[in-house]
Amino acid sequence: MMVVFLILVIIVFVIGSMKFLFEKELGEFHFFSIGHFFVLFYSYITVLLGFSLIYTVCEMGSIPVLSGGFEHEGHYFYTLFNSMYFSAATLFSVGYGDMYPVGIGKLFATFEAFIGYIMPAIFVMRTVTRT
Repeated sequence: MMVVFLILVIIVFVIGSMKFLFEKELGEFHFFSIGHFFVLFYSYITVLLGFSLIYTVCEMGSIPVLSGGFEHEGHYFYTLFNSMYFSAATLFSVGYGDMYPVGIGKLFATFEAFIGYIMPAIFVMRTVTRT
């Protein structure tokens, strides 16, 4: 039950942090600005860390979500490192194949990959369609 609660809290924080992409104004309009780059960078880092925490919480709570490439009986930081690696490979559509999702992890990985595809599209759309 605690694992489900932690996952829901993490999801709420990830969605809340992505609000910058959906705000009406990201600031003063320039075709490209460092501020806009940092908004995109912050959003990617937040999603990456959020999903890696979801994978870590599940693994530490005896809910298998990842397989291959690492031992399951690891220290917390070892599990977190592997979860961050898998999250980055999924979010940036690299997918090396040395680790793969199992069980409920397939749903999380699919959702993360979808976010990884749609975030740059939203960012470009917001930048190009300024009035």
